[in-house]
This record gives sequence, structure tokens and C-alpha cells, in this order.
Amino acid sequence: MALTRRSTSEGLHEELKHAWQELERLFARLGLPHESASPAESWTPCVDVFEADGALTVVMEVPGLAPESIQVSWSSGRLTVSGDRRERRPSGAVAFLCMERPHGRFTRMVSLDVPVDARRAQARLAGGLLTILLPRLDDRRGRETVIPVERQKT
Repeated sequence: MALTRRSTSEGLHEELKHAWQELERLFARLGLPHESASPAESWTPCVDVFEADGALTVVMEVPGLAPESIQVSWSSGRLTVSGDRRERRPSGAVAFLCMERPHGRFTRMVSLDVPVDARRAQARLAGGLLTILLPRLDDRRGRETVIPVERQKT
């Protein structure tokens, strides 16, 4: 029996691809929502979330993207940001010696268990940072509401 030896990076890539396919099958069997892009085909921007002045602020690093290549949505307590960064090859470049800036599609979901007013949300892109401002709603949970009792007429 002849053994074929692959480079370590090829073997690792294949193992990650196989593991991702297994995870996708598991999510499908359990009926759980999941992102369909494999890790080798996507990138994940860094995110900071903080609260100040009665609003949640989400800051995401998306250098090189234009506002029209980014989609932001809010649904069921989850902020979803997706976009696409095109691969940029310098003219005349024959081969890369080093390529660390990721490209391709991304989707980043941030779950927030704080009631927000999504209709008044704002998103701004400046200097490679996407800043999303989500004004908070007054949390009515835990607040006592008195319900008057009326006498039923007989």
C-alpha cells in the first residue's frame, strides 16, 4: 500500500473542511439556524459592543468596504451585519509572497438581550469602522403594574 503524503497545511485544511461539513449536517438535523459559509471561504470582522447615553453602540472593523457593500438588519434580538470584500490584486502582480488581508463574504451576528428601538437605529461608516447606534427602550420587565379590580354587576 502506497502512502501519499500531503503538506501539513493541506491536511489541516481538509480536516477543517470535513469538520465544518459535519457541523452543518448536525445543525440541519437539529433544525438550528446557522451560517452556511465555511470558515475557509469567509472572514469575521472584530466587534466591540458598549452602552452609553441610553443607547447600545456596536463598532465593527470593516476596512476597505463601501457603505453599499454592507447590509445591517435587526430581528428578534439579533443584529446581523453582512458584506463582501472583493479581492484586490495589484496590477502587474504575478504572485503574492504574503497575503494576510482577508476577502470574501462575511456575516456577523450579535445577540443583544436588551430592548432597543430598531426603528431609530443609525449606522455610519468612517475610517474603516462601522458604528451602529441602537437606542434603548425602557425595560418594562420587573416593573409592577397595578390592575384595578372591579365589582361585577349582578
